[in-house]
Amino acid sequence: MNRKAEKILAWIANGLSLLFLVIMILGLILLNFPESKEALNQIYQQQGMSVSADALKASIIMQGGFLLFATILGFLGVFTIKGNRILAGCLLVAAALVSIFTGNFIALILWMIAGIMLLVKKDKKKQQYNHASYQEQQRNNDKDIQQRQNSDMNPEDELKKKKEDDPYIY
Repeated sequence: MNRKAEKILAWIANGLSLLFLVIMILGLILLNFPESKEALNQIYQQQGMSVSADALKASIIMQGGFLLFATILGFLGVFTIKGNRILAGCLLVAAALVSIFTGNFIALILWMIAGIMLLVKKDKKKQQYNHASYQEQQRNNDKDIQQRQNSDMNPEDELKKKKEDDPYIY
């Protein structure tokens, strides 16, 4: 089945996640310069907050780890869409749940929508198979009805025959 919408949503989310990851890495690189540490301390002093640059670094590293994990889950989900839609949907929903901790809310929403769409939409092949088996059952039922109509037995004779065949019918 063509799952173009799910793929597009998941790829957009993966791209945003990668972009967010690159921005986090650039932020970590900038925090290593002494000038940026001083500017950060001045901003925090003006706002009345006391956060050290090391604590901010640790926070960014932790969020970056969660974001990297969510991005990997997102890519795995996209690559398994064609093979197993249920697994792909679960991976994308898991990526969305992990990205709650990263602040990457647009990717979270896109992964969640794509994952739910994968879990809800059935494959066309299975629907056609079910439809074909339904048609076959209808043909068998029609044949049974025709056989009953073609039989020359009246209902009383059928009841007598059933009573003779089954000792528990009175």
